[in-house]
Amino acid sequence: MVRRLAPVPFAAAIAGTAAMALLSACGGGSPQAGPTGSPPGASPTSASSTPSFSPRPRDFRAIRTLMAARAKAVLAGDEAAFLATVDPRQPELASQQRTLFGNLRQLGVTGLTYGVDTSALVPARVPGGDPVLHPEVVEHLRMPRTLARPVSNQVDMTFVRRHGHWLVGAVSQPKETGHFDSPQERPWFGVPVVVRRDGPLTVLVDRSAADSLDRLTTAVREDISYDAHLLGVPASYRVLVDATTNGLAYDFSSVSQEEAAAVTFGLAATDPLGDRVTGLAGTAIKVNPKLVDDVVSNAGILRHELTHYLLRQYSGSSPKWLAEGVATWVQYYPDDFSQLQVPATLYDSLMHADRALPSIGLFNTDPSVNYPISQAAVAALVDRGGVPKLIELMKAYRSRYRGVNADALTPQVLRQVYGVTVAQVVRDAFARLARLQH
Repeated sequence: MVRRLAPVPFAAAIAGTAAMALLSACGGGSPQAGPTGSPPGASPTSASSTPSFSPRPRDFRAIRTLMAARAKAVLAGDEAAFLATVDPRQPELASQQRTLFGNLRQLGVTGLTYGVDTSALVPARVPGGDPVLHPEVVEHLRMPRTLARPVSNQVDMTFVRRHGHWLVGAVSQPKETGHFDSPQERPWFGVPVVVRRDGPLTVLVDRSAADSLDRLTTAVREDISYDAHLLGVPASYRVLVDATTNGLAYDFSSVSQEEAAAVTFGLAATDPLGDRVTGLAGTAIKVNPKLVDDVVSNAGILRHELTHYLLRQYSGSSPKWLAEGVATWVQYYPDDFSQLQVPATLYDSLMHADRALPSIGLFNTDPSVNYPISQAAVAALVDRGGVPKLIELMKAYRSRYRGVNADALTPQVLRQVYGVTVAQVVRDAFARLARLQH
């Protein structure tokens, strides 16, 4: 039976790099403030109309005390105490915060702290003429079974002083990855969610899509087991799977306008104020919430992403053709190229492509071509030495990697592990591609 090879395979970020880049961008700058009447979850677009206010150290101390009280209320399951930290003049804000509390309680959080800097950014608009203050706030949330360290996220909060007491006055969350204080992963903020915690595995979906939760959790668990067996690596279920509409509006497309199904990325832990990355908190897989049924029904989609997760210790030091090639090889396994079908236009592009392994700098310029080339190169290597030899190759890259372009290491590590040249691997890869049906 002929199987179709997706012309634009699903994207996956190398674990750790994207998240740490986000955190390293945290710091100076001012978010734009929102229009009058903006909902509490919307990004502000104009400055508050309150008179000029010059905060003192005691104001920042009071806000730190307030945030500590909020964290304590979450851990204790005390909704009343949590909502007591919110401005009572804003029913919409209270509703937003009640949803946040409910979502956090489902996560099994065992630790929650907030770093509050002595900065004063442009505040969001808050009703009334009371003093407002918008410091930089970083949330550190601990889920020990799913994450190795607390995940750190910038939180956009404006506080208002009512009758001498500081309260939460506005909370928003940027939804673009380019925003300076975009969170790296925070699906508990936004619409109500439902959560399934299956051992160390945590899966979230919108409450409105609750009927998909069990199916998605089962699919993730089964595909982790499948991938681990195929790759000969230990099965690990310590991953956060986010299929909610909350959080960043990830661009799920890959050059074309086709929507991909999922993206894998690392989560960073930072120092209290978010100035320095202190380690990898864990791994997240963001599933396109509109395509959950496709993810569940098409096993290859999750298997691709979960390969990145299971091989995360090698991803950062492997060239992109290898990291994506092995994930795509697993996605289409067993990948007898004579049984894979591609559009005639893609076949023509493949046959006219440069006879080279796709480099990291050029990979995303034409992923519809570079994914199949990488898959074919990995298939050729597996034929030469099996999967254990392929893992040995990734280990060789890791041992030699010194923060330089991993592509530069390819000639020597291929000779070291396989005793072949780059030209031989490329020739074998394109021989496989020539067998594709089209």
